[in-house]
Amino acid sequence: MDPIISCHWQDRNGEWALTVGHNGDGWELLASAPYWSESIPFANPEEVRRLAQALLDLPAEPEPYEFEWQLSRPAPSAARGEQQPHFATFAVGLDPTDDHRPYLAYQSYYDLGRATGLGLEVICEDPPIDHLRAQAHAFLTTYPGPTHR
Repeated sequence: MDPIISCHWQDRNGEWALTVGHNGDGWELLASAPYWSESIPFANPEEVRRLAQALLDLPAEPEPYEFEWQLSRPAPSAARGEQQPHFATFAVGLDPTDDHRPYLAYQSYYDLGRATGLGLEVICEDPPIDHLRAQAHAFLTTYPGPTHR
């Protein structure tokens, strides 16, 4: 995967990351925890451009702010050899319960038929906003999107 927008950090358990990158013909979000990682595709490049713009628009002053994406892909079920839907939310925002600190948050879910199971949760608190904005600006410059006539 060719990373375009990424946030990496380490704690006592190991390395964590949220990375958006180009993978073949599509764009994916890779969520990594010390013992587990998973990737899930964005619906289209426009969704990645919206993410980049949300990072650029992140307010400098404390105010309510959150953008959220719903991502999904069928995931193989090893137990039954069938496909299980795999869903995730990815959010960029300012936490109103914590002095409006910036965050990136990923939470995945699995449809288990009669129940929904929680998957991986990766939260980047106090991400390097200036670095993420520079990455977002570079992405929008490199991949400006379709021109409208």
